[in-house]
This record gives sequence, structure tokens and C-alpha cells, in this order.
Amino acid sequence: MDLSEVRKNIDRVDGEIRRLFVERMQLADQVACIKAQTEDKIYKPEREEIIIRKQTEGIEPKLVREYTALIKRIMEISRKYQYGRTMELRQCFPFSYTTQPVIIKKPAMVKEELYVCDTFSKDSVLTVDSYEEMGMRIREKKADGGMGIIEEVGVGVSDELHNLLLRENLYITDCRVQKDGKSRRKVATFIDRLVVLPSHNRVKVMFECPNHSGSISSILSMISDYGVNLTEIHSRPFRKEDSWNYMFFVEMNANIDTREIRALLYQLSQETMQFKILGSYACEGDF
Repeated sequence: MDLSEVRKNIDRVDGEIRRLFVERMQLADQVACIKAQTEDKIYKPEREEIIIRKQTEGIEPKLVREYTALIKRIMEISRKYQYGRTMELRQCFPFSYTTQPVIIKKPAMVKEELYVCDTFSKDSVLTVDSYEEMGMRIREKKADGGMGIIEEVGVGVSDELHNLLLRENLYITDCRVQKDGKSRRKVATFIDRLVVLPSHNRVKVMFECPNHSGSISSILSMISDYGVNLTEIHSRPFRKEDSWNYMFFVEMNANIDTREIRALLYQLSQETMQFKILGSYACEGDF
């Protein structure tokens, strides 16, 4: 048998895979419709493990890893489809946001970072000694937003500012790069509600992965399946019970006010151990 004959057989098998894939997705649609009525969970890792064990029984040992990877991808794609259909059927996007612009009149800033303030009159800024105090002032409505350096590009990110966003449930609404000689810094403006405007092309989120092999690769593959490009990703370890785990902070080139991105965020919220949207904003070019 020569190469051309082998390729003909590959084409034949690929055609059969295509037919079976279409049938598999039709069944996934039926599952989505039933689960939308019963409000059953889409992602059930225990059931998926049972399916993998069952389907790999009797497979040649040298093909087990490859076949397992194929089954996992089929199930991941099926779940992606089901989340989109569930969103259509139930209108169950779990995050609220406004599409009306918000004007910040009195932001709070840490005194040492006041020099980066270029979008507000410094006279209007409420200066504080720490990000913790900034959170208090925003909570007390003495400031209607905050501003700070979220990253020194190529050097490191601000854990304090990220902690503030998480702890006080704040959202980035503007993020721009300031250049000072060879250094660049990201300066973020944030408020107490999520605002999504048509001009926004960035979404920042935080999630915690399950602590097992392949969890982060599965999530990154999920994001890729939605055609979304990552513009930033960094991780931070934290102690959880008797082991270490990681929070991942991800910025995506996307707009929340679209069907696909809402489905992606919904899926992420269901398939990670902890999830939070950190902001929506516009950005031109690369950081």
C-alpha cells in the first residue's frame, strides 16, 4: 500500500468521524434542552471519569493516552456547545453589568502614586495611605472610585491592588499604559460596579483551578475554543488547607456584551473553583 492509498483511507475515516461528530452534537443539544428544564449541572467531572475508564477498556496500551485525550476533547467541545444553548434557553448569565458610562468625580489614590494621575484634577483626588484605606473610603462613598498602578510592565504586578479588587468587589473600567523613559506601567481606574461599553475590547478575570493534572491546560483550551486571544496571564500561589493552589489572573481580548463571551464567562464560572470578573475596558495596541 502506497501513501496515496493510505491518504484515501484517512479521508474515508475522517468523513466517518465528521458524520459521528454531527450526531454527537445533536445528542449534546438534546442533553442541553433537558438540563435547561431541570437546571441540572452541565459539568460533572465524576461522570466524565467513569466514561473515560469505560471507553478506554481494551484499548492498546500504547494508544490509551491518545484516546483519552480525544475523549476529553470531545466532552469539552460538547460542554462548550451545551453552555451556549443553556444561555439561549434559560437566559442565565450569572453576572450583572450596566452598559451606561459612569463618570468618576472623586477618585481615591495612595499618596505615593499620585504622580501617575493624569485623567483627573489632583485637587479632586482623595489621597489615602494604603489600598486597604482606599477600599474603606469607596465603601463609605467618600470616593466614587479608585486609581492605582496595577503593573510595572516586565517587572511585576501589584498584589495589593489585585487583593483590593477581589476583597471589595471592584471592577476596572479603564486601564492605560504610561511610559517613563524605558519603563512602562499600567494604571487602572476602578469602581464598584461592572460597566461594559461597545468600545471595550478587554476583559480581566480571576479564577482558581482545581488542583490536578491538566486543569489549567483544559481551561486555556476552553478559552481558545471560543476564539479568544489572551493578552495577559499571571498566577499567584496561596495556601489552601494542607496544600498549595494558584489563582490565575487573565486578560482577554473580548467584549462581555456578546453571546459568545457571556457563554465563555458562564462556563468558566461553572468549571473553576473560584471565579470573578475584575473589569471591562478599552485598550489600543499591546501592553
